[in-house]
Amino acid sequence: MNTKIDIKSALLGLALGVLATVAVAASTLPGPVGRFQIAGTANHGLVLDTATGQVWSAFFLPNEGKTDPAYFQPKLGEKK
Repeated sequence: MNTKIDIKSALLGLALGVLATVAVAASTLPGPVGRFQIAGTANHGLVLDTATGQVWSAFFLPNEGKTDPAYFQPKLGEKK
């Protein structure tokens, strides 16, 4: 089978594809998704706000309470 590709059409298609990709990437606004990172173990919890660097920490002892009063409070930017 003998197939010929028009080089102008191929370059135009490639340029339009790159332009569309750049346009979509430029129009995407960064949001709060991924702003908070959560880590911990069975008795210890951490919440990190990656935008401000603030860390909330709580150590949970058996039959005891939390150690950081702001740990369970809504974080900045979080909807109630």
